[in-house]
Amino acid sequence: MGVMDHYMEHGGSGAAWDSMAMIPAPPGTSLGAMAAQGMFAELSSALGLQVLGVYTPWATRSGDTVWEEIKNPDSNIAIWSITDAQVNAVPEITYGSPLPFVAIITKGPMTQAAVAAMWDGTAYGPYETQAVYRQDDAKGVPTIAFLHWGERIDIAELPKQVVKLEAKAAAVNGALLFAAQIPSKGSTTRALPATSSFQDALETQLMTSAPVTVPVIRDYIPPPPPPPVLEARTNLGLPIAVGLGAAALGFVLWRKKR
Repeated sequence: MGVMDHYMEHGGSGAAWDSMAMIPAPPGTSLGAMAAQGMFAELSSALGLQVLGVYTPWATRSGDTVWEEIKNPDSNIAIWSITDAQVNAVPEITYGSPLPFVAIITKGPMTQAAVAAMWDGTAYGPYETQAVYRQDDAKGVPTIAFLHWGERIDIAELPKQVVKLEAKAAAVNGALLFAAQIPSKGSTTRALPATSSFQDALETQLMTSAPVTVPVIRDYIPPPPPPPVLEARTNLGLPIAVGLGAAALGFVLWRKKR
């Protein structure tokens, strides 16, 4: 199974939402009055991208282990597979404007330092990490995935040799995406997760997916034998006995002299 197949396990063609208005940026982020905004919304069709489905943001990370839960999201996230060549082709379609955001999705969480290292050397920098779940995940508590948004850096800050995004995504066992926020109304097909909190769901998922460590039972090594204490005592008793005998003999001889 390829890396991309891991993110298509539940299927979904997205035919019901592909005509919706979309913004190629994280939920809650606006592109403002960018002249190319309308063209960005048409990029999936212009580039012939492979659609992967719809995800819903469940929480936004504010620290390595701190998450801010999104209780009632008003946006979902549509995602497509994209390549470096397609990212580089965007300015030709938008008359010079590069793609403002891309995303990398992973199955497991990453530290903030690891996320920064993932984007290092590319034309994008870390912007936001969201915990998401698929709309067509039928489980009461859906499987959490982690969507790392990357923001295009200024042209003056571009490295002399730009590292490929696909290689960076592959290094963390992830997939490179074109992603866009779409209205939740009309793109939501399942109920909210059946759990008291996002944190409970995350801890349960991490606990059940963590590798089990089997303790190693080493061979028993008996302790060394005790020192020969009894023999030492016997050897010490001989000079003591001789000394006592000599003392007794001296006493007898002294009495005889008297």
